Amino acid sequence: MSEGHAGVRSYQRIFSPDRRIHQVEGRPLPVPGGVPLRWLGWMAGSLVAVLALGSGSLIVPAVAAAAAGAGGLAIGDRTAGLLAAAAATAGTIACGTVLGALDWPLRLVVVPMAVATAATQATPDGRRPERFALSWVALRLAPARRSLGRGLPAAGTRRGLDSRLWIAPDAGGPALRHARITGPGAVHFASPVTVRRRLRGGLVVREPGRLTRRARLHHRVALRPGQTLEVRP
Repeated sequence: MSEGHAGVRSYQRIFSPDRRIHQVEGRPLPVPGGVPLRWLGWMAGSLVAVLALGSGSLIVPAVAAAAAGAGGLAIGDRTAGLLAAAAATAGTIACGTVLGALDWPLRLVVVPMAVATAATQATPDGRRPERFALSWVALRLAPARRSLGRGLPAAGTRRGLDSRLWIAPDAGGPALRHARITGPGAVHFASPVTVRRRLRGGLVVREPGRLTRRARLHHRVALRPGQTLEVRP
């Protein structure tokens, strides 16, 4: 073992080593260190993607836009989904145009090999490039503020609520509400009311009229045991 020192940028190089093919049917491959299986997978996937993008079919941009829009909607909000779908559509159309202008050796051999090599060798922040790309896109699409799993607008942004707010009345309201109270006790009113005595001994409370005398206005009504007070707005 060498006594020199070497920097390790990512522990994945140690705990997740690449599986490589060194020989085929007993014949060694003329590649130092062998061919990584991930490289072959990226090569095949890139070749399929190049064929799909270069076909000129409208199904490819539609599928890419739907997948990107669903991912953006899951990560962020509706705006993020629309931005992701638009970017995916424009990107697939641009890539298809560029690939269609290349000769078949560049399109079917050089481009897939370059993509596979970059995907297996590049480590932007110590992680694999696909994981780095997903994290980068998710960070750009996700809202900066969240609450209960939902995105919130930026600080200082006003947004109207497209809903109705129902408020239940309570004792502190300015208007009288239908009520029936049985004594003993005392009932206090925020605004003056008029009290009328019924034949059976009960009391009826109403809002005063414009010509009601002040002597007939009450803020407090005392009830005897069993006496009933009925509020009629």
